[in-house]
Amino acid sequence: MSPHVAVAEASPGTPATPPRRRLRAGATAAAFAAAAVAAGLAVWLLAATPGQTPTATTFQVVDHPAGVTVYERELRVGERFRLEHTHSVTRRPIIETFSVPAADTLALEELWFDEPGPNLPAGPEQMGGTTTTFTSDDGAFRVLHHGHEIGTLPLMVGGADVDHVLEFADGERLRLLDVTRSGSRVELLVGGSR
Repeated sequence: MSPHVAVAEASPGTPATPPRRRLRAGATAAAFAAAAVAAGLAVWLLAATPGQTPTATTFQVVDHPAGVTVYERELRVGERFRLEHTHSVTRRPIIETFSVPAADTLALEELWFDEPGPNLPAGPEQMGGTTTTFTSDDGAFRVLHHGHEIGTLPLMVGGADVDHVLEFADGERLRLLDVTRSGSRVELLVGGSR
């Protein structure tokens, strides 16, 4: 966060600063240095002030039952990521979108699929006092969960035919089979919120 300074252009032949307000070059540099230190201190104090809402959190994939963290990275609060896999019965792609509404919780945003199958919704559902929005367009189905908070996401990792892959907003992709084995029970969580 840096302060923005408006600079007015002087018309030709007009000094940019009235003569009585001009400072020596050394004094100007010292004033800028002091302002930079003050601004840096203010940012540090704001970031360190208790009670401030965090802007980033730690995302983890924890392999159970031992509770070993097999993957970790930073995510921003408000950031979204996707879980892609192949449905074990229909053999068609499934894409689930999650968000990080707070430093210690995950929320379900959307489910996308292009062929109905077992354990997939067939219409709107009631979840925690909110009704999902179910749409069908060009043979694909979207279920909007409106930020339904789930806390953490327990998951059984499928084999290569299911191939669970996480895709983050920065383009990084994580294949769960690269960090654990098929049949593992893992938990996706943020902020150590188990």
